[in-house]
Formats: sequence, C-alpha cells, structure tokens
Amino acid sequence: MENRHLEEETEIDLRQIWGILRKYFLLILVLPLVAATVAGVSVFFIVAPVYRAETTLLVRNQAATTAITHADLLASRQLVRTYREIARSRAVAVEVKEKLGLQQSVQQLQAMVDVTLRGDTEVIAISVESTNPEFAALLANAVGEAFQKTTIRVMQVENVMVVDRAVTPEYPVAPRKLLSVVVAGLLGGMTAVGLAFVLSYLDNTFKKPDDVERLLGLPVLGAIPLFKVQDFAKEQVGA
Repeated sequence: MENRHLEEETEIDLRQIWGILRKYFLLILVLPLVAATVAGVSVFFIVAPVYRAETTLLVRNQAATTAITHADLLASRQLVRTYREIARSRAVAVEVKEKLGLQQSVQQLQAMVDVTLRGDTEVIAISVESTNPEFAALLANAVGEAFQKTTIRVMQVENVMVVDRAVTPEYPVAPRKLLSVVVAGLLGGMTAVGLAFVLSYLDNTFKKPDDVERLLGLPVLGAIPLFKVQDFAKEQVGA
C-alpha cells in the first residue's frame, strides 16, 4: 500500500512539474534566446578582443656543479621562485615605464603582467594581456629585459637567459565567443525554469476542482460554471 501511495504521489508531482513547464513554455523558450542573443552581440560586436604575448626565460643555478644533486635542484627551484618575485617587482615596472615612455601607471603595468613558473623546471614565463597585440608583445619583451637587468643589479650574478622572445599574437585569448553564448543560453534557461516555478508557487488561485482537493483536502461536491449575466440574458431573450 505504501509503495502504491508513493507511486501515486510521484506521478502527481511529475504531472504538476510538466504542467508548470507547459504553462510557462513561452518564457522558458524566449529567455534563453534573449540571453544568448545579448551575449552574442556583446562578445562579437562590443567587447574588444584580448591578446596574450609571452616570453620565457631560463634561470640557472650557477652554484651547481656538473654533478647535480637533489639539494642543487631544491636550491634552484627556490631561486626561481625568488626571481619570479623580482619579475613582479615595482622596480621592473618602473624601468619598463621609463624605457617605453608609457602613460600607464606603475600599478597598471604590474596588473597587466603575469609571471608564472613552468612546473618543476627552471623556466619563468612572463605574459602580458592587452587589446593591442603589438603592445602585448612589446611590453612582454621589455619586462623580460628589465627583469634581466634587475637580477644582475640585485643578485650580482648574470644567470638569466631568454629562451623565447614574445611575438605578436595572431589570435585573441578572450572572449571565448561560442562558449560565452552557450553559457548565457544555459543560464537563461535555468533562470527561466526557476522563474516559472516561483511564479507557479506564488499563484494561489484554484484552476480546477482537483486543486481544491489536493491543497485543502476537502471533497468537491460540485462546480459552478462561470458565465456573464449579459450572455445569459441574451440566451433567454433568444429562447
């Protein structure tokens, strides 16, 4: 009995859900299309594409001998982390700003530059993102050169070599147009479905006799049809 009752409740719940989706079908259809359209217009015609240029440098541990030990590797990795902080430093940004005669502030230049380590290697990658691809490559190479000079002055050793200079990127890295449109459509669909259930929950009117029994637990003795007095009078006159 309990299983049968549970199955009946499940069937009723599914029918209610399907009824809500059918009732607000237009909303569920239109809102994702509107969201995807707005996102498409934004990423294709409004948002400027962003380009990334990257230069890589090798940091050598000159204290290491030809027979590299585990301690040498640990020291080298620690040295690379130290050099990463130097590449992010204000001193490097100031030198780049003065060399290129840039209008951007030092803080803005630091925000444009990203310095990362390549796994457990001794390679440092300096990347710059900008809406101007030529400027991105120019700034990345300038930061790499300023970083080399700063390490010589601060560390008193010349152990940083350029592996790859930054080149002008051909393709933008952002925005990811197709992904943005798809995500906007999915979010619009989820929002529409959620809004449909909220509107259905806030609607406390009875649509059919079964709603009275389901919500109030009271038996329905009969239903009174809704009609207009004018229409009833016309029918009586016509008869």
